Amino acid sequence: MDTNFCRHYTGDGTPPSNRYCRVCPQAACGRLWRRVLDLAEANGGDPVPLPGTRAVLFPNKNPDFVRLQVNCRWGLPKEDFLHYVATGHAKMGRRGQRSDPRASPSCTRQEPYVQAIVELLGGMEIPEIRAVREVQGG
Repeated sequence: MDTNFCRHYTGDGTPPSNRYCRVCPQAACGRLWRRVLDLAEANGGDPVPLPGTRAVLFPNKNPDFVRLQVNCRWGLPKEDFLHYVATGHAKMGRRGQRSDPRASPSCTRQEPYVQAIVELLGGMEIPEIRAVREVQGG
């Protein structure tokens, strides 16, 4: 995880500080994440196919996550998505690789699924993503 992905992030990348985005009060990040949650719910609870992948997107009861599924279901946490928006990376990492700036905060592989979600939202240049990147980088 790139611990410099956001100027508001406070932590060293290890649990529980890697989950800081869940409590950070930045409104721009909340608005973008709300778009992701709305996308997951767009099909009335039925799966939303992610373009260019075999994955589908589902809503989750916990608003800090959406669910993805290829063969099995797993969670995409808010912080992994926001880390991707800032860095362009959301790769898998192992316990000893938490400092790898390409690894997602949860150390789970969220690529190419995060890219497909961004595509469905309208791309990296939508106003919500531009606002988040400004908040993250100052």
